[in-house]
Amino acid sequence: MSAREERPALRSQTTSLHDYALFRRGIEPDGRAPAYGYPVPGDRLRSALRFREATRLLAQLLGPAVDDPDPVGAAATLDRRLPQLGVRPDLVHHPLARLPLTNESAALALGRQLVRTASDPTALGAGIHLVGRLGGSEDVPQLTTLALLQGFLRPVVTALSALRCDTEVLIRLMDLLDPQDHGVVIDALASREDPAARRWLLNLPVGPGTTSSRAHHIALAVRLADLLQDESVDASVLAQGGRLLTRMALATGSPAEVLGYGPAIAVYEALVRRADRLPPTLDHHAILLSLALDLSSGASVLLDWPPGLREELLERLERLLGTPAWAAVPDGGHRHRDRYRADWIRRMRREPLDRTTPNGLRIHVVEHDPEIGGHVEARILLDGRPLVPRLFPAGHSPSPEHVLGQDLLRATPEERTVTLSTAECDEGCCGTLSVTVRRDGAHVVWHGPRQNGIGPQLPEHRFDAAAYHAEVDRARADDTWCRPARSTARLIQAGLGERPGLLARWGILQSWCRPAGPYEDTVEVDFWYGPGAGRDPVGDEAGQWVRLTWRLPDDGRRPGVRAAAALERIAATDPKTYSRVTGGNAE
Repeated sequence: MSAREERPALRSQTTSLHDYALFRRGIEPDGRAPAYGYPVPGDRLRSALRFREATRLLAQLLGPAVDDPDPVGAAATLDRRLPQLGVRPDLVHHPLARLPLTNESAALALGRQLVRTASDPTALGAGIHLVGRLGGSEDVPQLTTLALLQGFLRPVVTALSALRCDTEVLIRLMDLLDPQDHGVVIDALASREDPAARRWLLNLPVGPGTTSSRAHHIALAVRLADLLQDESVDASVLAQGGRLLTRMALATGSPAEVLGYGPAIAVYEALVRRADRLPPTLDHHAILLSLALDLSSGASVLLDWPPGLREELLERLERLLGTPAWAAVPDGGHRHRDRYRADWIRRMRREPLDRTTPNGLRIHVVEHDPEIGGHVEARILLDGRPLVPRLFPAGHSPSPEHVLGQDLLRATPEERTVTLSTAECDEGCCGTLSVTVRRDGAHVVWHGPRQNGIGPQLPEHRFDAAAYHAEVDRARADDTWCRPARSTARLIQAGLGERPGLLARWGILQSWCRPAGPYEDTVEVDFWYGPGAGRDPVGDEAGQWVRLTWRLPDDGRRPGVRAAAALERIAATDPKTYSRVTGGNAE
């Protein structure tokens, strides 16, 4: 550290990050921070030091500072010296956690000074750690303010939890954050053994942002299994339990948490046996239908079910949803947004009731509730068990456009390799789930090669060829699951694939069609144009491509008519003249 007489000249004259956060909060109309928090002013680019070197340099600088009896001078020196190290703020926790704090009062004074005055993000991170480790309830207001800064929500919530702040503090913090950032606070509340936190979590809206792991965390925190098995459980708790269980069964980019949820079978049974306590509403119908979809072909099939129990629960749901009061729910008058959900119920109603589990291949195309994103997957079942969650929990089931639209599963004497799922992280990290498909006389043979030594390997599986192709043909021909906007998009994509010259004449290399969203009838067609499109650009091509999007609002015509009109326009007029730039280099 520098000599004490030199320190006044070292103190930063810039606004502290704490004061900056207070100012930004004060000028916001609703006092709420934007998604990811307020950007930190003047945040410097940090050099790419290796972790070990960075923590060594940090320890050398922080060690003397935490024992210095002059917290004002020590804080000023850290605020000046830490930026010179070029170390990311998130690394400061590691050396501090290992430092022996022989003078805790000096270390706490330094932490509080940094929290109030630091203008450097790494110095502020050091202050937050020290206050969280040694502080008290009087530090809570300043820490809460710092949670609004970009990159500081998680360390602040960690510090608040270490200080055992009141549950009400974390709940009030949610009001200051964009909903996109609520997850960090929800996880902290779910980690508390606190009746107030459990009550709040039990009433928490469960929406598209509720991940599978978060739903699992909440279910454990509120002791969902105990609540649902109570004979006096009311309808609101049953409905919330259904929402949480539905989210736990999702496998979109991460394993389905329901497979690691110990009381899962007991919770399914309690929910279904008491489902008749729910009033027949659109929301309740969607919850029960989602449960049935997963019990039929989703990840929960892989639970260690007692013989016959899963089939019994499906039969109970079938009988309940088939009663006049429940069957009439999707056909009632609904508001604009609810109409899409009612249409989804009508399309998916038939799927879970098909409980056939042949010794062979079965393909269930399932669209999820629009309230959780409405994504569509082709669930491939072998001998009644879903293949992807069983062998490759890091991935998710493929889209029907991929495996059915391109007819990838059809077997010929020539062997074909089909990728069924790719890990969300990266193919080179967790690999892919691939199968080779070939016709061998009266049989179709699948086996799964491990790509580059990574990922799962499917043992050889033999199917009766006639039954196998009958199932592939049935699944390809069945479009009852498909809503009009998706049908239109599929027909446009198929037409472009059959007539590659439509795009080639305009220099467009790739295209993709999709519905604009789960609550929209608009179709979006993306076009990639330029030398760097469709592959990794190199040299002068880097950045020389553009993505263009053409939006086709619903005009009331049937999907086939809409798709034909779209293809005619693409053939006649360059899409670059009526599409808008949505990615790449706009120039």
